Amino acid sequence: MLGDNYRHLGGMFDGCPDPLLLVEGDVVVAQNESARAALGEVSSLLAFFDAADRSAVSSACAAVAGGHSKKSTFSARPAAGTSTNRWTAWPAGSGAVCLRIDGPVEARPEIPAPLAPLFAAKDAPVALRTLLLGELFERFDGIVWSIAKDGTILVSEGKGLAHFGLSPGEVVGMNALQLYPPGSVARQETERALAGEELYGDSIEGMSYWVRRLTPVRDAAGSVTAIVGFSLRANENSEETLQAKALIRALSELPLAIWAMDADGTCKMSLGNGLKDLGLMPGQLVGTNLYELYGDREDFRADMKRAFAGEQFTSETSFVTSHWRNTVIPVRDTFGDRVVRIYSVAENVTDRVEAQRRLEEQLTLIQSQQQAIIGLSSPVIEVWQGVLVVPLIGSIDQARASVLLERLLTEVVGRQSSAVILDLTGVDTVDAEAAQHLSNVMRSVELVGATGLLSGIGPSVAKTMVDLGVDMQSRRTYPTLAEALRRLIGARKR
Repeated sequence: MLGDNYRHLGGMFDGCPDPLLLVEGDVVVAQNESARAALGEVSSLLAFFDAADRSAVSSACAAVAGGHSKKSTFSARPAAGTSTNRWTAWPAGSGAVCLRIDGPVEARPEIPAPLAPLFAAKDAPVALRTLLLGELFERFDGIVWSIAKDGTILVSEGKGLAHFGLSPGEVVGMNALQLYPPGSVARQETERALAGEELYGDSIEGMSYWVRRLTPVRDAAGSVTAIVGFSLRANENSEETLQAKALIRALSELPLAIWAMDADGTCKMSLGNGLKDLGLMPGQLVGTNLYELYGDREDFRADMKRAFAGEQFTSETSFVTSHWRNTVIPVRDTFGDRVVRIYSVAENVTDRVEAQRRLEEQLTLIQSQQQAIIGLSSPVIEVWQGVLVVPLIGSIDQARASVLLERLLTEVVGRQSSAVILDLTGVDTVDAEAAQHLSNVMRSVELVGATGLLSGIGPSVAKTMVDLGVDMQSRRTYPTLAEALRRLIGARKR
C-alpha cells in the first residue's frame, strides 16, 4: 500500500528541491535526491537522530500518523552532526508520514549552567507569553539581571540600565559581590537572595522610584545555583512615594501609632514610634487578629462597630497607664458598598491628660483655699445671745459677698439672732460695687427679721459712700464696734 502511494507521487517526490523522507513507523521507505545529498542514505529514522531528540521526533511522527494532527514541526539534531534542523511532518496516507527539512535552526546563546533549571529544553519553541513579556519589557524602564552563586553577573539587560549609566551586558562577567559596596542595599539583598531568600523591595535612586523582586534558582537537589532579579522604574509615583517615606520617617520620631485592620480583624499595618509606649515593635501586630487581642475591651468593640458602619470619628481611651487619642478613618471597597478596612492614627496624650488633671486639682485646691480665706476674713461671731458680729477685712467682691450673705443668713436663722453688726474697721476703701454688696447684705438680714448695724466706717470709706450716692441714712451706723455693742446692750437693759 505504501509502495502504491510512492509510485503515485512519482517524479514530484524525487524532483522536489526540499529534502523529503517517506517514513512508515521507524523505517525510511524512500527519500528524494535532495535528502540523499543532504543526509546520505537513511534507513532507520530514529537511529538517524541524536538520542536526546528521538523522543521529540517519535512524538511528532506518531501525532500525524495517527490523525491527531495535520502537521507537526520539531527541532532535531542528527546523531552524526552538530547542527540542528527544523523539520515538518504531515500524513502521507496509510499510516505513512512525509518529513521535510525546513532548514537549520538559528543559533541560540548558551544558557549559563546556573540558570539551566529555568529552561526545560534549550531548543523548545518560544511560548507566546514569553514573546508578550518580551514586548512589554522593551516598552518599560526595567532591568533583568542574574547572578551566580559565586557572585558572577550572568545577565544584565533592559533599557532601565541607562539610568545608572550602564548599557545592556556591560557588567556581565563582573562579580557583583565586589561591584556592590559593602553595606549597600544591593549587596545585602544579593547576599540574602543567594542564601535562599525570595525578596520584594523598593528604593529611591535620585529622583527615580524602583520596585524589584529577587528569586533564587535551585538545582534538582534544591541548592541555590543563582538568582534572577527584575526591577521596574515606576517614576509616575515617585513624588508620592518620597512623601510617603518622609511621613514614615517622621512617624518613627513622633509619639504616634498608625495601624490598619481588615473587617475580619486582621492587622494589616502597625508602625510609629508611639508603639514602644505600648510595649510593641513596629510591624509586630501585622497578621494578628486584633479582635482576639483586644476584644475584651468594650471601648475597642464600640469604636470598631462605629468605624465599620462607615463613621469617621475621634475618641480617647486609656491603656494601662497611658492615654490615647484615636482618629479612625473607614475605607470602603471599589463600589463604596461596604467598609473593608479601617485606619487609625493614635496619639499618646498621656502628658496632656496628666497636665489637665493636675491643673484641675490645682484649681480645686485654689477654690478651696479661697473659700477658707473668705471664711477667715469674714467670720461670723456670736458675741452676745442673739447678737452676731461680722468683722470684714480687705476688699469685697461678688464672690465674697455671695458666700458672706449665704453664711450670715444661715447663722441668723439657725441662732434666731435679733441683731447683726457688720464691722468695717478692716476695710480701707470701697467702690460702687462693694457698697452695693454691703447694702444688699444689710437688706437681706433685715428681711429675715434681724436688725442690721454698721460699725467702724472710716473717713475715707464714708466719703466714698457719699460721693457714690449710697444711701446709708436709713442704716444704724456707729464709729466703733464697741459703741455699737454698748448701744445694743443699753437698749436691752431698758
